[in-house]
Formats: sequence, structure tokens, C-alpha cells
Amino acid sequence: MRQGPETRIERREFKYLISHEVADAVRRAIRPFCDLDRYAERAPGHRYTIESLYFDTPNWALFHANEVELLDRFKLRVRHYPGASAHVFFEVKRRYHDIILKTRGAVPVARWPQLLADPWVAREAIGPDPAVERFVTLTHTHHAAPVSLVRYEREAWASTIDDYARVTFDTHIRSQHVTDLSFAHDPRGWRANDDPETQGTADSSAVVLELKFTASAPTWMMHLVQRLSLWRRAFSKYGTAIRTWNIPPLRRVEVV
Repeated sequence: MRQGPETRIERREFKYLISHEVADAVRRAIRPFCDLDRYAERAPGHRYTIESLYFDTPNWALFHANEVELLDRFKLRVRHYPGASAHVFFEVKRRYHDIILKTRGAVPVARWPQLLADPWVAREAIGPDPAVERFVTLTHTHHAAPVSLVRYEREAWASTIDDYARVTFDTHIRSQHVTDLSFAHDPRGWRANDDPETQGTADSSAVVLELKFTASAPTWMMHLVQRLSLWRRAFSKYGTAIRTWNIPPLRRVEVV
């Protein structure tokens, strides 16, 4: 889902950390119900690169909300598909209990830093977009700024029999600590976020499997989970990146 001036998605996401061998079994199991999405189908190796520039507040409120798993929390990120799109996407990803509500608006690559640095100058040139307005408003209201750049490779499958159901495999997850409104990075500055220590698995490297659907999981997804004995677990690319770099201060507790 890269195109369109504004996208609003309400869904559920179940995550699993699996081995590459189990990932192969998942692919075989979903073939009767899914096809590669149009971006993965034409990408080399059926995987495309995603870069997400995450924002946080001066006191790391969004990171800490994610760490303690607040029932109502959100993330702010700018998403980029290197070499594949003339736009970046302003995304607000809110989680309320198990429900994910994501708004997403497209902004030209050359203009998005200007919009965040000086929204009054750039807004007229870009045009009205509720998703972009929401992202800009939240960013300025919470004094949020870039803190982490996360990059990974995604293989995405879309259901051919459901209104909305997707299966994604994310690999080679890595991150950098950043502070600028830019996707520029040090090619040698990445740290892996998919190793046994950061993911807490016994495997040499895990695949992040996500099952995405609307109100209820399709029957074929439930059978997949049961047959392969998949265990759902929390995994945040942003949270893992921050813990990998150990850059946020510890929350202080004042004794009165």
C-alpha cells in the first residue's frame, strides 16, 4: 500500500518470530490463498527495501509507552521505499488494545523536510491531506524529532479470497541512531536488530512474520497458526532499535 494521497487502515496484526525453515513452510501453506503483492512480485528476490524514520519526544514518551505496552499508544514515522517511489509517507500508527489504526499520507521526497521544519511555508504547495496534517500536528504538538532510522527487507503476500488479509516476512532488520530530517545514512553505521540477542531467540537470525487482517482472522490463517504451532509474541522494530543503541535515558522516579 504505497500509493494514494491518503490511506486510513484499521486492522489487527499478529507477530511471530520464526526460523527461515518455518518461513518456507508458511509460504507453502499460504500459496492456495495468497499471491505476492505487486511490489514484491517485481522486486529482485521478491523482497523490497523499507526505511522508516522514527520520531520521539524529548523525554522518549513514545518509546516508553511501547515498552510498558500502554493500551492506547502511537508511533510517528516517515516511511521511504528507496529507489521505488517519488514520495515518502507520513504515518501515525496508533494501537488501542489489539486494534491498529494507521493513517498515511504521501509527500514528495524533495519537500517533506521543509514541511516538518516550516509547515506554514510548504503546506500550500503540497495541498490538503488529513493524514499529513495529523502527522505534522502531532509532531509539533509533542515536539517530536527523528531518533532512529530502521531498514529491512520485506516479502509481502496478499489474500486472493479475502477483502483484506496480508502476510509479510521481514528480514535483515538494522538501524542507525539519527537526529536529522533526512534518510541519509552511514553505509557502515548499521547495527543488526535481527540477531539472537536482540530478538531473544535461539536461532542464528529470525524472520519477523506478521499476519494482518481486519475484524477477525481468516480460517486459513487460524489453521496455519495451529498446524505450524506458531507462538505469537510482541516485537517492535522501533523499540528493538532503541534498545540496541541504548540511547534513551532511563525513566527517573522522584521520591517525595
